[in-house]
Amino acid sequence: MKISTIIVDDEPLARQRIKSLVSEIVEIEIVGQCRNGKEAISAIHALQPDLVFLDIQMPGIDGFGVLDQLEKLPVVIFVTAYDQYAIQAFDYHAIDYLLKPYKDGRFYEALGCAIKQIQLQNLSGIHKKLESLRTNKREETTTFQGVDFEIKHQGITRIISSNQIEWVNADGNYVELHCKDKTYLYRSTISTLEFDLQKNGFIRIHRSILIKKSSIKRVRYLNSNNQYKFVLQDGEELLSARSYKERVVEFLEQHNQLLI
Repeated sequence: MKISTIIVDDEPLARQRIKSLVSEIVEIEIVGQCRNGKEAISAIHALQPDLVFLDIQMPGIDGFGVLDQLEKLPVVIFVTAYDQYAIQAFDYHAIDYLLKPYKDGRFYEALGCAIKQIQLQNLSGIHKKLESLRTNKREETTTFQGVDFEIKHQGITRIISSNQIEWVNADGNYVELHCKDKTYLYRSTISTLEFDLQKNGFIRIHRSILIKKSSIKRVRYLNSNNQYKFVLQDGEELLSARSYKERVVEFLEQHNQLLI
């Protein structure tokens, strides 16, 4: 499948350079080009691209303002002439941050990471559909073997199993692994972990949150904003995102005793 891509930049030459570089990559299909944030919001809502090359400083709505208007984020590569926004960019879970003027090699490095991330997400989606067909809405009784994470801190290495993790949330270019005894910081994106953790009994309820199903005590539907509140065994409360409602509903159809 082609990776649908939108280029957003107020400078025509900047858009043309990106278009020229990606034209060499057969996996990429450019489905739109936008001159400002307003056009970008409209195009992303309409076209639902896999990947967006996004400038930051633009007339009217800036790049961060564009992302604030989206419920479901595509994979984003920021392309800008300003270095002071790098930390903020990764708070929005950008796959990379290209500083103009950039070399071709640096561009293709960023693009390669984006392609890998999107392919992983697509595999995760396929896996989810196959798994749903296999279970046929039966209660899950599998004993999971777990997947291990190597945590290094102040020269000490510790192995954390997914069986120890209650929930996971994104934290910039890292994730926080919440266990019963402690929270551990692990360098990864939540989308990268999602495929393995879904196989080990986790559900994603938000672009920033994964929860172990066995840690869920109850779920309440919040009709006023079309979200669900997940209450964990330890009392932690987590809100789903509206864009994840479909998978939450599918989960609750299999675990209706949790819904109150």
